[in-house]
Amino acid sequence: MTTDKNGFDEQKSRKKATSKAKRRAYKKIGFLWHLVVFVLVNAAIVVINFVYSPEYLWFIWVLGGWGFGFALHAFFTFSSGQMTENMIEREKSRQ
Repeated sequence: MTTDKNGFDEQKSRKKATSKAKRRAYKKIGFLWHLVVFVLVNAAIVVINFVYSPEYLWFIWVLGGWGFGFALHAFFTFSSGQMTENMIEREKSRQ
């Protein structure tokens, strides 16, 4: 095991970085699956709406509600990790 003058374990640090990278990758894969399902299901719902009840466009409610959830999923997948890391760095620099 390699440690620096502060007792920092490099191997433990590499494992932590690898674990963090895996979590991010799985989050992105989960988001991509959500995107595929979102597009396919909503396309089907639009078609169903226009075929069976074109006088009332109810698909907008489904698209809007799910779209809001999808936007939150995108936000938490692509920006929250960076926000957390920035907060940690700011706190570390305050010490």
